[in-house]
Amino acid sequence: MIAGMLKRLLANALRGPSRAADPSSLSDNQDYPRFCLQASRDERVFADFRSHPVYNAILEHTRAEQGQQYLDIVARDADLLGAMDRFRLNDAYGNPRTSDYALAGKISPATLRYVKVLADLKSLFGPLDGLDLCEIGVGYGGQCRIISAYYHPATYCLVDIAPALALARRFLANYDLRPALSYRTMDELAPRDYDLIISNYAFTELRRPIQDEYLAKAILRSKKGYITYNEITPAGFDSYKADDLLRIIPRARRIAETPLTHPKNCVIAWG
Repeated sequence: MIAGMLKRLLANALRGPSRAADPSSLSDNQDYPRFCLQASRDERVFADFRSHPVYNAILEHTRAEQGQQYLDIVARDADLLGAMDRFRLNDAYGNPRTSDYALAGKISPATLRYVKVLADLKSLFGPLDGLDLCEIGVGYGGQCRIISAYYHPATYCLVDIAPALALARRFLANYDLRPALSYRTMDELAPRDYDLIISNYAFTELRRPIQDEYLAKAILRSKKGYITYNEITPAGFDSYKADDLLRIIPRARRIAETPLTHPKNCVIAWG
């Protein structure tokens, strides 16, 4: 059944609209990719990229009060809270906006969101040591670095548009990371069985033909998965709704997004 679905989804993706003609996602516009590429090449731009308005239109716009909500959840796990100094090292590059929190000190609210995702992964799936991970939509690589600061995955495949990957590569090169990292655009991504797929909002902001390709190449082949779902794409994208994904992905279940950042948001997890 799954094999037949994989073939159908990949065939649908290949029949889809040209990605050269239409943006594949909400972040695939002219300004964001151009800025990512510039930040990856220019030291002066890289120094402040996380607080630049062009970048903040897509990422790094978590508010201070949201950061406190994420921290409240993380603080339930004493071991994660004790590792906050390791997580704070995410903020050593890019000059992010930071806030001062009683339990965590000075840290970016966006970094706290990555730590909260790590807390979810730990609670849902247990240790991630030795696993093959794939993240769809990686931003500057912040989630990868947070996970790698706490666990030691065997491999970590980062998938995004080429300019974002260039920036992630520039950012992550500043850290001594244990996993073997690979960087792939969607077209470069080969079908593979992963232990865990992660996508925070990005997958659900894609056009359906692009989603079909990711489903066929990685998501339906993954033993476990964690997708933060949002419903903000225009009707023309024909993106899958949460109920569609719950039907398509075997053993998938809906989990409340906490804190809720948009009325229809949820987490779709399996494994």
